[in-house]
Amino acid sequence: LESRLKYLIQYPHGCVEQTTSSVFPQLFLADVLDLSAEQKAKIQSNITDGINRLKSFQLSSGGMTYWPGAYSEATEWGTNYAGHFMLEAKEKGYALPVGFLDNWIKFQKQQANSWSPSAVGRDNYYNGELVQAYRLYTLALAKHPAMGAMNRMKETPNLSVAAKWRLAGAYLLAGKTEVAKTMVKNIETTVENYKELSYTYGSSDRDEAMILEVLALMKDNVRGKKVFDNIAKSMSSRNWYSTQTTAYALLSITKFIGGTGKSDLKSNITINR
Repeated sequence: LESRLKYLIQYPHGCVEQTTSSVFPQLFLADVLDLSAEQKAKIQSNITDGINRLKSFQLSSGGMTYWPGAYSEATEWGTNYAGHFMLEAKEKGYALPVGFLDNWIKFQKQQANSWSPSAVGRDNYYNGELVQAYRLYTLALAKHPAMGAMNRMKETPNLSVAAKWRLAGAYLLAGKTEVAKTMVKNIETTVENYKELSYTYGSSDRDEAMILEVLALMKDNVRGKKVFDNIAKSMSSRNWYSTQTTAYALLSITKFIGGTGKSDLKSNITINR
C-alpha cells in the first residue's frame, strides 16, 4: 500500500463516482499505514473538500446526480456510493453539510420501497440487484433500515452472490443476525471475474471486498480470513486497481482487522531458566 500512497492521496475532482473514489480510501489509510503529519493533514483536507464537493451533487430529491448542475436525474449507484462514504466519514468524526443526510435518507427510502423484482428486467445488465441490496445496506448503516423492502428482496429467487451478501449485511446492521447468517450459510465468497466500465464501475475484486466487509460484521473469521488473504495479496501486487476497488479493499481490510492494523492480544510469558 505504501507504493500506492501517491495514487491514493488524491484531491477530489470529477464526477460523483470519481469524487467519491478519490476520497473514500483516504478515510482508512491511517488505520493500516504509518503516515507523516504532513500526509495526515493533506488527507484530512482532501476528505473535507470531498464532503463539501459532494454536497453540490445532491438534487432537491436527495439523490446524487452524476455531474453537479448538468443532470436532473439521480444516479442510483452514485447515490449509494457517495452516501456510504458520507456515513463512514461521519463515523470518523467529519461534519456533514446541514440537511444532506436527511434528504439522502428520504430519497433512499423512496427508491428502496419502489423497487421490485418484476422491475429488474434490463437492470440485470448493470447489476440492478446489487444496486438495490447496496441501497438497503446504506439505509441500515444510517440506522434507517427499510425492513419491508429487505424482506421482499430476500424472497427474490436467484439473487446474485454479491447481492445476497450485501442484503445479509443490511440484516446484520438492522440487528437481524440470525436471518443474515441463514441467508449466506452455504453460499460462495467469490465472484465470477468481471470488470464494469460504467453503471457501478465494479469488479469481482470490489464485490469480494464488499463480501469481506459483511464477514467482518458477522465475525466469521474462518471464511473471512480466506477472502482477506486474497484481497491483501491483490493489494500488495503491482496490478492496477481502480480507486473504487481500492477503497472497498481498504474498508474491508480495516473492518476485518479491527480498524487499527495492530493486535490487541495481551499475554504473559514465563521463561524457565
